[in-house]
Amino acid sequence: MSEKHHDPVTDLPDGVDADSGRPRVVIVHGYNGYPAKHWYPWLASELVGAGFPVTRVALPDPTRPDPGAWAAALAEQAGTLDGAVVVAHSLGCITVLSHLERHPEQRPRGLVFVAGFDARVAALPELDDYIGDGVGTEALLPRLGDVEVVMSDGDHVVPNADTAAMAKRLGVEPTVVPGAKHFLYSDGVTEVPEVRDAALRILST
Repeated sequence: MSEKHHDPVTDLPDGVDADSGRPRVVIVHGYNGYPAKHWYPWLASELVGAGFPVTRVALPDPTRPDPGAWAAALAEQAGTLDGAVVVAHSLGCITVLSHLERHPEQRPRGLVFVAGFDARVAALPELDDYIGDGVGTEALLPRLGDVEVVMSDGDHVVPNADTAAMAKRLGVEPTVVPGAKHFLYSDGVTEVPEVRDAALRILST
């Protein structure tokens, strides 16, 4: 795999610069992900086409996630999440929540979490060291902005119960996409209109 696939990517709409004041979107991948994988390029194209700047973060060594290294990369590549709409997938969700826990001054415009979790997952003990004690999701609620959770009806990686529990702690009813499994390229998922529509709803508020 070429290294360029693992570099962060920022896309700007025609005629819009990074300092335009338009709300921006930050896409955060999960375990074994990178900016050019799964549905992330499609989503970036859709949102840029709608007029919004998009940054796809590239977290280091994605098959062996290190919480310190991922935290530093997210902070460096995304800058502040203040005012941004953050779309995160799987392990990216708790990564974003942990970032916000460490940076109480940051208030995103909203979050779209896909097949995520915010605490240890019994089915994924290999991630226990990364997750640690989890995050205090409820304490973060006053500054998360609008939140949407998207999940499938039969996730084979993160049990649906874990994502549903996260959604409950976030105070939202999840949107269920039939047959999407874990929203991976290997699941046949390269587009997720429900995620695009959720991001656009938050961007329009």
